[in-house]
Parts: sequence; structure tokens; C-alpha cells
Amino acid sequence: MKQTGRRSFVYFGAAIGGCGMVLAIAFLLLSRRSDDAPGTRPASRPVEPAARENEVSTETSEIRFAQVSPEISGINFRYYGAPSDRNFMTEQNGGGVALFDADGDGSLDVFLVNGSSFAAPADASARSRLYRQSAFWRFNDSTGEARLRFIGFGQGCAAGDYDNDGFCDLYVAAYGANALWRNNGDGTFTNVTGEAGVESTGWATSAAFADLDADGHPELFVVNYVNWQPEDVTGDRIPSPMRHDGLPDLLYRNSGDGRFVELGTEAGIALAPEGKGLALAIADLNGDFRPDIFVANDTTRNFLFQNEGELQFREVGVLHGCATSEDGKLGSSMGVSVSDYNRDGRPDLFVTNFAQEVVDVFENIGPHGFLAANAELGVDASSREMLNFGIVARDLNADLWPDLYFANGHLWDATESGGTYRMRPSLLENVEGRRFVDVSDSAGDYFRASWLGRAAAYGDIDNDFDPDLVVSHLLAPPALLRNESDRAGEVAMVQLIGTHSSRRALSVRVDAVVDGEIHAAHVPAGESFQASHDPRIQLAVGPARSIDELRVYWPVGGVEVWKDVPTGALRFLRQGTGSPE
Repeated sequence: MKQTGRRSFVYFGAAIGGCGMVLAIAFLLLSRRSDDAPGTRPASRPVEPAARENEVSTETSEIRFAQVSPEISGINFRYYGAPSDRNFMTEQNGGGVALFDADGDGSLDVFLVNGSSFAAPADASARSRLYRQSAFWRFNDSTGEARLRFIGFGQGCAAGDYDNDGFCDLYVAAYGANALWRNNGDGTFTNVTGEAGVESTGWATSAAFADLDADGHPELFVVNYVNWQPEDVTGDRIPSPMRHDGLPDLLYRNSGDGRFVELGTEAGIALAPEGKGLALAIADLNGDFRPDIFVANDTTRNFLFQNEGELQFREVGVLHGCATSEDGKLGSSMGVSVSDYNRDGRPDLFVTNFAQEVVDVFENIGPHGFLAANAELGVDASSREMLNFGIVARDLNADLWPDLYFANGHLWDATESGGTYRMRPSLLENVEGRRFVDVSDSAGDYFRASWLGRAAAYGDIDNDFDPDLVVSHLLAPPALLRNESDRAGEVAMVQLIGTHSSRRALSVRVDAVVDGEIHAAHVPAGESFQASHDPRIQLAVGPARSIDELRVYWPVGGVEVWKDVPTGALRFLRQGTGSPE
């Protein structure tokens, strides 16, 4: 009966018209937690930093990660400019992470975004850095060789092939001036920010490339945060975003000639001052073969921009049940991930939040939107005491069911008053789509220590067909986490190469058919928090040694089918070489 009641609410929301929308938004604006002072975050309760409630698994999980030390990896990076006793707001987010093949050698490289300080501005020693992988889990600092020079208040980043030349380009979001770097194909990059028409100032946090108008050229979507100035310092803690107006997000249309045109207002996505965005995910959420955009907003309602075609979007977050948390109150949304946790063929949403809030799980129920499912899935108990940032929803042990990782860490140090600061990361195992169980205690030494976790990126760093993780921290080097899970089944890995679609095809659906059963994979752009991920697709298919049929739903060009695709191998699928369906 409880679930039926929630379904009725979502159906009603989908049915109301313009007046209902106004009333719903008014309700949201009045639904801040009554026990918090205006313009403040939820209070931090005095709890043990490593507190776990009643969802801790008493069994040993098959999911395990080993942390690769900086001495082995060669990555001894530290984010510059945070935190300090001045409590500037730019100190809270830390730097982003991108996993991408920068030099075309088939191995993932790591890009780490660096920051700055108003008290002591960064110099060349604190620039963002590119680490090229020379052997599995061993990296060399190639920033100078690559001619990548970004110095400033860096936040997130996005890797994507905006000019469809086969070489992955890089965008850096920042407080102040953002930057676009074109990959020259010879191991070097060129700053083309002005030439490409993507110059902007303000406070950008996350970004993603995706073909939003089905013309084969990926657009650039940039999430902006709040209108904050360094003069606004509250002293004892980082200011709340409630004190500041939000900034409009940006949508740059790709003209196909190396230039972009900003069309956010015309497209319907520039909703300042409501938007206070920290993360985004771009995926076809309603099954109409058009990529939609979810924006996680901090202390305001989340946005769901439904793609109406021709670069026109309609904001439907309230109507479709994913604008607020399950209790109807506004959350402090930090990160977002997309996966089909219950294997019903529809992509679901996972959204991280502030401490004393919970990780929201929005189950996709089709045309009527989303149901909040986090409480019944057991996610509340494992997430409520944590301040979550980056999140990854992927099948970590090839048992067919997407699991959850989220990075945790507070904004301010409340340990002297019995509160928290550094926090343990969280790993939740998906039990056949019915429950998520916290298995952090058995997942490895990294999960038994406490960190100031921020961005989290996933990718197969050692090409062994399972997702590894890179997590950025404040006050510590990033964590490189090697997946050592006992795999429950076989895995195929595919890389899509678009010809009519954009070359690096994202926001697509791929179906693996084995013995008549469909294993659906949704491949979003963006995701997590200030991060960019491996574009290769890992498909767990159980004990099968091959996939009977692999169907790719291209954004442009329809559906293609490949037959007898082997597991245990990387397969490049070039558009036009499969059989049309």
C-alpha cells in the first residue's frame, strides 16, 4: 500500500497543468527543514565518524578494491587552496577527475583538476595535471609535454571528442574562466576557448559533451553554481548556497566547424536564480531516443530537462517526481549517477546529498516519471550520516546488478563538538534489485579509513574487464582503486565509434541478448560529481561465452545489430558495420 500511495502522487503530478506546477514549486520553496535557521545547512549531529546503522553486512562480499599507492602509481597530486581558516566557498568542492585515453594508445590516462587560493594564488606548481599511463597502474606526469596549462580555481572537467577527429578533447570548469583544450592528435593540446566561442566566467562546477540535437556534433552543457564573491566570508564555516542566487546553466550548440554558440535561454535550460548546480547526467530517461538532462542542484529543486527536439527542453522535475527527496523537502544534491538497478530496462537515478539527508534513489517507472525508492531499498541507513559527493552506480562484480559507491567527507571540521569531518567511503552491494547492503567493511583497507572524498570517476584502468575507481580528496592525494572483486560471470567490453552519430557516442542504449534474455546498458554523459569517465561499455552477461545479439540504439542512424560478440575481449563497433534492425 505504501508504494501504491507514492505511485498515485507521481501520476497526479504528471497530470496537473500550469497552475499545479506553480503550486508545487511554491510548496517546495516552503518545505525547507524547520529545525534549520534560514540560510544555513542542516545541523551536524554528534556521531562517530565511521558510524554505520543497521545495514552493515555480516557476510564477506565478493566486491573488493585495493588502493594503489602514490609510490607505485606515480600520482602524488594534492589539490591546492583548500581548506583554510578563511572558509572561502571555493574551497568546498575540490578538484575533478577525468579518465580518458589522451594519446590513443588504448590505455586510460588520468587528468586531475587543481585549484587556487585568494590568499596565495596558484602558480605553475599548482596547475592541473595530466598523468599518462606507461604501464598498468604506473603513470608519468605529462602536463608540460602535453602543453596543458590550466592555473586557476578549477572544479570539474569533461572529456569528449567535440570535433569528431578521433582524439579526446578536454574541458575544465572553474570559478572564473573555464577552458577548452583541443587534442592535436600528437600528444599535445591547444587552448581553443576563445576560438571555439566557449568563453565564460562565473562559477562552473560540472560539464558534459553529448549530441543533444541529433546532428552528429556533440553539444557542451555546463552546470553553474551560485553568484558568490570572496568578500562574502562568514568566518567559522563555509557559507551556505542558500545565501546566494543561482547562476544559469549554459548550453553550447556545436556548429560543426569547431565553434559553439550559447543557446541556454533559447533552449529553456537557463533557470537562474533557481539553479545551483553541482552535477549532471545526460541520458534518454523516457525512452523516446532523445537525451534528457538531469541537473543536481544544491538546496534548490533538481532539474529534469526533457528533450523536445531541435534543442528545445521542458523542465519536468517536479511533474516527474525527481525534484526533491522522498519526504518532499529540498535536498542539497551533490552528485548523480544513472543505472538500471532493478533490470527493468529503464534507467534510474541516484543522487547524493548533504549530511542528515540521504542518497535519493529515483526508480524510473516509465511515462509517469520516477518513484523515490531509497528507503525501501535500505539506502537511507547507510547514507544519512554521511555527506556524499561523487557517486558511481555500476556492476562492480559482474553479477548483473549495478552496485553503489559514494565518496564522503564534510565541508567543515566539527570533531571538537562531537561531529564529523573526514568520513569513510561507502560501498553498497545490490542484492538482485531488492536491497542495497553496506559492504564497506569488507571492501578493502581504503574503505576502513576516513577521507575528505569529492569527485569519483570509473573506468577500466588495467583493461581486465571490470570498473576501477579514481577518487579525489582534499588534504590527501587521490585514491586509485583497483577492482579485485571475484567476478560472478563473463564480461564483454565494447567501444562505440559513431559515423552518422557523434564519434564518441554517449547517451545511448546497448542491449546484449543472451539466450533470449536482454541485458540493457545505458551509457550516459556526465555523471558523478565533477568527473568524466571511461567511454567503453562493460556488459556483464552471466556464464555466457558470447553474446547472441548486441543491439546499439544510435542517437542518429537507428538501430544496428551485431551477432556472436565474444566475452573477454574488447570489440570496436563502428556505426554502419552492423546489420540494421
